[in-house]
Order: sequence, then structure tokens, then C-alpha cells
Amino acid sequence: MAVLYQLTETSKFMMSFVLVTDKDNCIIVDGGRPEDMPLLKQYVDGRHISAWILTHAHMDHISGFVDEFARDGGADFDVDTIYYNFPPYDELITKTDVEDLNYFRRELNDSLPGFNAALPKFSDKTHIVNQGETLDVDEVHIDFLYSYHEGLTANLMNDSSLVFKVTTPNKTVLFLGDLGPDGGDILFRESRHLLKADICQMAHHGHGCVGMEVYAEIMPEACMWCCADWLYDEPEVPHYLADTERLRRMKLIRLYGTALTRKWMDILGVKKHYVTKDGTQRIEL
Repeated sequence: MAVLYQLTETSKFMMSFVLVTDKDNCIIVDGGRPEDMPLLKQYVDGRHISAWILTHAHMDHISGFVDEFARDGGADFDVDTIYYNFPPYDELITKTDVEDLNYFRRELNDSLPGFNAALPKFSDKTHIVNQGETLDVDEVHIDFLYSYHEGLTANLMNDSSLVFKVTTPNKTVLFLGDLGPDGGDILFRESRHLLKADICQMAHHGHGCVGMEVYAEIMPEACMWCCADWLYDEPEVPHYLADTERLRRMKLIRLYGTALTRKWMDILGVKKHYVTKDGTQRIEL
């Protein structure tokens, strides 16, 4: 039986998962920041990593990976293939016709330059994965349901998140990365018939995420929240989302705190919640 570990945060609102197959191989999703690497290594425990999936280029998801590979080529990890699909930095950094230029460039500069600088140390292991591709590791099957779409610039990096469904003989798990409302609209239109899953990783840590219609298609029995206490208990309109006019100018008006998403899960009848504030979660698949 495969086992999924949802690692608790040792840095603020990070995301890190380790899936161990029945043949004792690993699949890693993201990994968090450099300070999260010791915990990740503890759960990998020297196993072969068949796939390391990087959902999107934000610090809280991939800066630990970048640090490890920039320093010594990831010598502490036995990695087969690294899967990702990030926005093209050189093409987009000169773009000016966007909703909020300063925010857009901050997004581009969050992690992409560091990733691109380190890329020569692991480029022989990479695969730029696209929507519609599949991956098999032992008894685990993965369908990639969404990848970077050109033209989503208001919430660039979050809306470039890979979305994929993990299928084992017993369970299905949908990973939404940090997908936001606009990316969620496209996912719903293009892949709604593929979304049903037993367990759902809550998009963008449960706030500012995909819409209720996406979760209604997933209809999960359990949800995975990468949330510390303060984030899991966040109000529907936290202070940083209080300036409605600013959000409207940025075309980010459909962003809400975790209180709203938790209400949606109550409506859908979800009974089981795996939350990192409660420590590392072990989930049998």
C-alpha cells in the first residue's frame, strides 16, 4: 500500500509531500524552503526518488529544492526525473501590458531566476510536463490535468500551477498546487470530467483559490490543508484582502480567506481534514 506524508511546516505556509510506493520508491511534491529540507530528507530516508514534481515557482514551494541543487547538484537525493512547467522568464520579464506591472515582475522574480541559474546542475533530469501527459511509478498512476497557460497574468505564478491526479489501487488524490480563481475556471472548463477524487489538496493553502464549482466536481471525502494555525483560522476577508479597490485594479477580486473555503467543504459534507498545523500527516493510499 502506498503512503502519502503531508509534511508539517518548518517554514511559513510551505507545501511538501512525500509519497512512498509499495516498492519503497518516492514521489516528492514541492518540498518547501531550505529550512524544510531536513524534515523532507527524514521522510525520504535515502529512498530512490522516481519523480520530483514542482507545482510552480514560488519560494514556499521550491526554494528548498533550488538551494539543494544549486549547492551540490542535489547530492543528498537520488532523483530520477524532475517534472515542472514554469512560465518563460525571458519572454515575460519585458511584458508591460499586464494588470499590475510591479506585482507581475515580483512574481517572476520570486524563484524563477534562482531556478534558472541552478538548472544546468540538473537539466539532464528534467521533463517539462504538459497537460494530458501521464506518469506511472510502481502502482501509482498520475494524470496531469492542467499546466501553464499563456495569458493568465493577474495571478501569474499561482495560475501556472501543475494540477495532477494520483491514482492508486485504493484511492485517488487531486493536487491543485496554488491554483487561483482564473486558473480554476480553465481547469473546470477543460478537465471537469476528470476531477473527481477521494482526497483533495486544497489550492493555495485553502485561500485565494479555485472556486466552489471546482471543489463540487472533486467531491472529496477528505481534504489536505497546508496551513499553520493562523492560516487555517483566517477570516473570510483578512486584512490584506480588505482593499477591494486595489484588488479590482489588479483583477484579483475573487480572493477570500480560508473561512470561506472551509464553509464550502462543510457544504460538500467533507468530514476528514488533514492539516499541517497538527503536525505531519500520514495518509494511507
